[in-house]
Parts: sequence; C-alpha cells; structure tokens
Amino acid sequence: MTAVFLLDGGREVDPTTPVLRADDLGVLRGESVFETLRVWDGRPAFLDDHLARLAASAARVDVALPDGWAALAARACEGVRDGVLRLVCTKGAPGAAPVGFALVTDVPAEAVRAREDGVRVLTLTLGVTADERAAAPWLLGGVKSTSYAANMATIRHAQAEGADDAVWVSADGQVLEAPTATVAVVEGDTLVSPPDEVGILAGTTLRAVERLARARGPPAGHRRGAAER
Repeated sequence: MTAVFLLDGGREVDPTTPVLRADDLGVLRGESVFETLRVWDGRPAFLDDHLARLAASAARVDVALPDGWAALAARACEGVRDGVLRLVCTKGAPGAAPVGFALVTDVPAEAVRAREDGVRVLTLTLGVTADERAAAPWLLGGVKSTSYAANMATIRHAQAEGADDAVWVSADGQVLEAPTATVAVVEGDTLVSPPDEVGILAGTTLRAVERLARARGPPAGHRRGAAER
C-alpha cells in the first residue's frame, strides 16, 4: 500500500507523480520537516502531539508551515486499517510556497520484527557533550527534519558491527536517543528517560505513556544518565 495526498486541496495523486520541484530547498538542502504516525482503524495516533512537534520543528528550520494538516491526516487515513502515515512539509523552491503532502504506507516489516523479537543495540558517540548540543541550536537537536543522512549512517554502522540499531551518547557519556527512536528504561517501578533539555527530540509515544503513568502508574520521570560501555 502506497498513497499520496497533497496538502493543497487534500487530493490524492498517483504515487508515481512528482510532487516536488528539483530546486525545492527540501531536496537541495534538507530544509524540510516531517512526522511519522501509526494508523489504526482509520485514525492517526497522537495526532495533536505530532502536529505540535511538526510546528516546533518547522519554526526551528524557518519553514513557513501552512494550515490544514489535521484535515490532511484525516483524509489520508480514511479506510486504512493498519499502516503508517508520514506528514512532510518542505521549504519549497526559492520564492515559492512550502509544499506539504501525506504519504501512507504499510507498516515496515523490520518494525514488525523489532516488536516481536526486540533489537540489539550498541552505543555510538555524537562527538559533543550534552550541554554543548543543547546550547547549539544550529545543530538542530530536538528537530525532526528530513536531514537524516547521519541517522541512516549511524544505523548502517551499527548493523555492520552486528547490531540492529544504535543509541547515541554525548561526548561526556550521557544517554541521548536512538537515530529514529526515543530511549527509556524501567528502573524498579519507574519509567525513566533522558530530559529534552539535553537536545533530543521529544518522543510522542513516550509522552502518551507518561500520561497513562500519571493516571494509573507506574510513575515516569526524566533524568540524565550515563551509558555503560
């Protein structure tokens, strides 16, 4: 399953139809933002959280985010029993408006395997301390942009070393995040994850778990933590 819907009008187009210009700054420079959502029974999961994070990321990379994303998500998810929704907004070509679209696909087979079998990870350094990353907004810590070359290179390196994925740590040994996931551990009866202020992307699934924890327990919290090497 592959379906593409345009933000401008919400119309569906053939998946083979080009929707971006060759000089779009999202293509040339990676100046675009996105969100990936699970779809179940026609509904995108945690949509409000994802749209808030999309807006925050767009502001950080100076993308003038258009309106209409909630309606686009609803349109794209119609009739989808189980799948993945990706919302993308590029900066557009010089002098042109941003371009937004939704892409709906099946859940990747590797994601299903990870759920069923778990993953083996190794730690890899980002090369700067946690405080340095947080104090350097131009490094785009906490931004979900399509500049994913380093993320994919990290995963390829981990796989070449016999692992499935990696966990990034700062130069001073603090746990940060995975290239495409949030890191959290259970300590006793408490779910613990790194705080956003170390320059990581705020996890939407983690936020949902924290809301459930506040309502029912066990508790959840944030703290800086050292990685065991």
